[in-house]
Amino acid sequence: MAMVRVIAVRAALEPFAWQSFTAELVCRRAVAAMDGGQVFPRPRGALNGLSPQEECAEALVEILNGYRWRSLTIGGLSRLLVGAAQAWRQERAWFDIRLGLLLDGLG
Repeated sequence: MAMVRVIAVRAALEPFAWQSFTAELVCRRAVAAMDGGQVFPRPRGALNGLSPQEECAEALVEILNGYRWRSLTIGGLSRLLVGAAQAWRQERAWFDIRLGLLLDGLG
């Protein structure tokens, strides 16, 4: 499954001059590619809450900000983004489980 996502991210970025993109645009395209959908629109106005796609993209931006990501190969960047997104999704799932237990009075 991870390799399919790496291929999807690569396909979403490779045809473009992705090194000239902002980290936000790279991450938004990557998350959309991993989810098999279109690039989601930029939110307008006040945010009452972010979608899981938007949260994931923001987390990936934070990770890219710690790298010289423009010097990576497209394959390296794609693997980095997919790995980071998987780690974020797992952490998010555990957070939701723990929160549910706390709200149910079991935690």
